[in-house]
Amino acid sequence: MSRLVVLAVLFLATFVTGSSAQRGPELCFLPPDRGPCRAFVPSFYFDSSSGTCREFIYGGCQGNANRFKTQRQCLRTCV
Repeated sequence: MSRLVVLAVLFLATFVTGSSAQRGPELCFLPPDRGPCRAFVPSFYFDSSSGTCREFIYGGCQGNANRFKTQRQCLRTCV
């Protein structure tokens, strides 16, 4: 019986830590969105398929929250 309890606790601990380690904030899973404006603002977004931050050009208005001024800020938030 105690072995079963220990195994259950280990399984739950692995599941909880594994799921939180896999995913950053939900904003990191949004696609890059330039927005409708025509400014030229070099920015970074988190590419969840590759697990890296990539540069894109933000138009200056609207868009979404997966937009960072620096690659460092992107990595700190999403990795």
